[in-house]
This record gives sequence, structure tokens and C-alpha cells, in this order.
Amino acid sequence: MAHEDPIVEVIQFVSTEQCLANPSLFQALRDVVQGWQEKGLKGQYWGATVVKPNNIYWVLFWQSRAHAAAFAADPLYPEFVQRRQSLATTAVRDLYAPLSGNPQLCVEAPITEVDFYKVHGACIEEEHEIGHSAMHHLRSLQPQGFTGSSYGVVHEDPSIGVYFAGWNSVEDHMRIAIK
Repeated sequence: MAHEDPIVEVIQFVSTEQCLANPSLFQALRDVVQGWQEKGLKGQYWGATVVKPNNIYWVLFWQSRAHAAAFAADPLYPEFVQRRQSLATTAVRDLYAPLSGNPQLCVEAPITEVDFYKVHGACIEEEHEIGHSAMHHLRSLQPQGFTGSSYGVVHEDPSIGVYFAGWNSVEDHMRIAIK
């Protein structure tokens, strides 16, 4: 495969009660993905949101978009998607974005903030830049417990951005969020 920048796949879904009660169901899917470690998967992380523990984020780090596409082209992928959807009460959100900096530091933090945002208007690039400037400003403040941030524009829809921030605790995040 030709050289491409790494890409992050962000999967979000609201889990079923069965998924919460039987973690081995989700583990089986993570094991399928882990089998792609030799084929371009660089790592995977997952977690539930603090406020809604059935809201799951699953983050896959791929060597390139082409490697992620190869996974999606695998003959077993439709079964994987079906099994993944069976663990969700809503449609599974699955987006790809090249992220700035080192997004892996964010997801390795004790608390990871994951935000999606949508820009509107004729100048999408300029609107994304406004958001990125705000993220750079947060980074420059070096708030207590902040471990880093990363952001990017979603591959499938350039009007959507994704932002990761790493925090040492929920309290550290809330201190800056309510200012």
C-alpha cells in the first residue's frame, strides 16, 4: 500500500442491556479487530461515557485509510457489522478522521473527552480553523489535569469534525468546562 497518514476510526453506539450484562459479547468483536494487528491496526481503545454508561466509544488506530478499507473489504466484515449492530439500540456511528498531534495520548488518559461538531456555511475550512484555534487556546492554558488534545475533519463528511482531549479526572475536565 502506498504511504498514507494514519487514520482514526471512531465507533459510537448505545449498547443493549445484554451487551452491558455480558461483556464477552463486545470482547469477541474486539478480538476480531485485534486479529488485524498484523494488517495495519495500530491499537484499539474503548470506554463508556461517565454520564450515560451505555454510550460506548470504540477508537481504532489504523496505519492508513487503505488499511481500514481493507478490513471493511474482508469477506467476514458484513458479519462483523451485523454482530456489532446487534449490541446497539441505535444505529452505530462509524467515522474516520486523520487527527492532529498524538491522539493516542488522549485515549490513554484516565478520562477521554470525545466530541463531534458540525460546521455550517460556505467556508467549511475557515469554520474548522476557528474551532481548531479554540482547541489550541485550551492547550496553551495548560489546565490542571489536561494531558493533550487532538482533532481532525471526518473523512466521509468534511462538515464534521472530531475532537479528543485527555484528562486525569472528570473533576479536572469539569473545572475547565464550566468556566
